Amino acid sequence: MVWLNRPARSSRRRAVAFLAAFLPAATASLIWVYSQPPEYRAVARLQISPAAGVAQATEGKDAPAVVTDAKSFLTEVQVLTSRPLLQDVIDRLKASGDLPDLGPDPVAAAQAMLHAGPVAGTQVVELLATGPHQRLVSRLVNTIAEAYQQHVADAYKGAATSNYGEIADELKALEAKIEAKRDAVNAYRTQYDIVSMEHKENDVLADIEGLSQSYTLANERLEKAKGRLDALKTGKAVVRAKDDPTLADLQQRVSMLREQWHEMQRRFTPAYLALDADAQGLQARLANLEEQLQAQIAASQRTAAAEAQEELASAQAAAERLRQDVAANQKQAQEFATHLNDYKAMREDLDHLEGMHRAALDQLAKLQASEAERAPRVQLVEAAAESQQPWRPEYRLEAALGLAGAVALGLFAAWVVEFIAGPAAPPVPAFVQYTWAPALPEPESRLPPPSLVTAPDHARLPPPEPLPRELTDTEIGALVTSATEDARLIAVALLSGLTVEEIIALRWEDVEVTAGAIRVGGADARTLPLDEPMHALLTARQQGQAKTAGRILEKPAGDGLADADVARLVLFAAYDAKLDRPQEVTTSVLRHTFISYLLRQGIRAADIDRIVGRLPDTELFAYMQLASPAARRPIEDIERVLPALREITAAGTG
Repeated sequence: MVWLNRPARSSRRRAVAFLAAFLPAATASLIWVYSQPPEYRAVARLQISPAAGVAQATEGKDAPAVVTDAKSFLTEVQVLTSRPLLQDVIDRLKASGDLPDLGPDPVAAAQAMLHAGPVAGTQVVELLATGPHQRLVSRLVNTIAEAYQQHVADAYKGAATSNYGEIADELKALEAKIEAKRDAVNAYRTQYDIVSMEHKENDVLADIEGLSQSYTLANERLEKAKGRLDALKTGKAVVRAKDDPTLADLQQRVSMLREQWHEMQRRFTPAYLALDADAQGLQARLANLEEQLQAQIAASQRTAAAEAQEELASAQAAAERLRQDVAANQKQAQEFATHLNDYKAMREDLDHLEGMHRAALDQLAKLQASEAERAPRVQLVEAAAESQQPWRPEYRLEAALGLAGAVALGLFAAWVVEFIAGPAAPPVPAFVQYTWAPALPEPESRLPPPSLVTAPDHARLPPPEPLPRELTDTEIGALVTSATEDARLIAVALLSGLTVEEIIALRWEDVEVTAGAIRVGGADARTLPLDEPMHALLTARQQGQAKTAGRILEKPAGDGLADADVARLVLFAAYDAKLDRPQEVTTSVLRHTFISYLLRQGIRAADIDRIVGRLPDTELFAYMQLASPAARRPIEDIERVLPALREITAAGTG
């Protein structure tokens, strides 16, 4: 028997499609690459230090200072490619005979070839020239550097001469203004007898200030006299003993007699004092002195009131006189104050002009002192060398890219043709009988199965799918032991025959803990025995949650788990168990481990769906390769609990 197959036709079809797309694309790309004219580039570097400026004085207070403006450098960069400078460069190239034909406007053509840009953080300018003329680009850049150096030197000479002339003219004008203003100030001061800008040093203002102070003091004395007189009239003020010697003597004698009388009252009884002649005499003298004291107090108050009246009249007269003097001098003082303010304004104008004059002198001195410092400097750091190779295009690189694109286009065309033609027909087995020997019947054992010869394409089994990784008993024990509560329940359920979808949809109503069974609904409805350790896990979970309805597995918020949540829990358990290549441990690996365990026991193919649900044909065909060659065993003789799970159950029971 031989197999009749024709792959050559498909290969030829792909080759023709590849060449049909590759050859035109490769030819077109190579023609386009090598038809591009070469461009050459020349680079020169110049260090430009622009001319420093002199800052103007501010309000005549600050001296001028030499400053360098960063914008001046950027301006000079633009001058390198300006039309006036390039016109000079073109004239020089024409004179030397190095200028090829650049069209009707050679200056514009040169500008299009040039680019000038500063190097960041320095005063170096990179001057580039790009064009099709190999010798011109370097000559153009170097000639620009020479012309620019001459241009900077000429411009500085003219600017320096102009600056000196402007400052000299400004000094002459300021000196004339200062002289005229000083004469006007002196004449005004003499006319109005202004001694100084200070008030106290001028007689008129000093007199009015003295009168104002005297008038203020007179008003204070007047108010005090009024207050004293009012107090004496209302009785709120009393005559003090120190102001009247007689009153003071009477008060002292009365005080002594009162002390003697109080001493006698303390020593003797009132009845004795009424009969004692000395006591009666002391009491009579005390009464007489008290009458004299009251009379003296009244006389002193009348005298004090008269004196207060006289003091009030005197204070009123003095205040009125000073008021009249102040009023008489007020108008004169106001006129003088006005003249003084005008004089101050004229002095400020004169000071301002003198400050400007000093600033101009300082500026001139700085210009003369900083002549070398302010001078611009242009140094050719690197001259442009003549280009030996084209700058662009890179013929080899672009040709390689074009060929790579042509290859990709050819491969795509071959794929499109193969996609349109459809998949190749599978090889058809046939018998070939040789003519050199008589045809004898073949033994029955050597004949191929009739189905392989006569069965149509759609009746053949599909190719088997690759199987996932299978865990060992040690890995299963480590995974289940180190997993969290939810991950342990998921792992044991997968190793008991449930799918991920069935685990997510599993509810307490589907579990009969007492009867020891789990009812699985859906398309693969079946009833599985509730073996250990699954029975112990569900019992403990039911007692902990105190629930008899609803989903067994759910999130803290009450939502059900998704496929991705289940996969993450299994992956985390594999990492926590420190398994080798934990990223390969998935729900499919656990399910494959359980199915492989059943097949190696010799389970019948018809009984697999009763435990793990319906398997796809391609997956079932792959699992058939794992089936035990021993005789098939009924489902009742198949052990459903993996040895690793039995060991975990036994360890927990012990």
